[in-house]
Amino acid sequence: MATRRNYRSLLGRMAGDVRGATAVEFGLVCVPFLALLGAILQVAFSIWAAQNFDFVFQKTARSLFTGQFQQTNSQSATAGTLLAALKTSMCGSGGSVTVFDCSGVKLDVSLGTNFASIKLPAPIDSGTRDWSAGFGTHYTCPGPGTIVVATAAAKFPVFFGLLNLGFSSFADGSQLLMSTAVFRTEPYSVGSGAPC
Repeated sequence: MATRRNYRSLLGRMAGDVRGATAVEFGLVCVPFLALLGAILQVAFSIWAAQNFDFVFQKTARSLFTGQFQQTNSQSATAGTLLAALKTSMCGSGGSVTVFDCSGVKLDVSLGTNFASIKLPAPIDSGTRDWSAGFGTHYTCPGPGTIVVATAAAKFPVFFGLLNLGFSSFADGSQLLMSTAVFRTEPYSVGSGAPC
């Protein structure tokens, strides 16, 4: 009986003691606050990177649209060489600041017969959650007046992946940056150095 009173007395004193309550409340509020802050920062970085990636790629796709890229690289024959030149045009010394890793950019250029039948390439294999086999290896030279499907993709790191907020696209936790341009090239003059 005496021990019950002692326990009740001890519990009563502990319940009335408010020392350390602020630290406990801070601990309870801190975890969700930091999780929310991490999510906000990740979304902000992702939007910034996606817009930067799209801006740089659309400038490069314009050189395909006008025929400038085809005429400049009319002596190159292999798809790998032309894709490397296109990547250099996108990430090279064009004065563009990039927030993504240019060395990991993959480009794909194909042609379509009409706009209704165009199928966009899938850069990620949904089974392995890695790059699709063959993505980033296709380059079909666009001539004057042809319909072009140009796609660029790159990995972007997820900085706050510990929270598993669904940002990752790849199995390694990276996020996909992707930009696509579908257009009909201008009827540019082919001249003596035929690009295709």
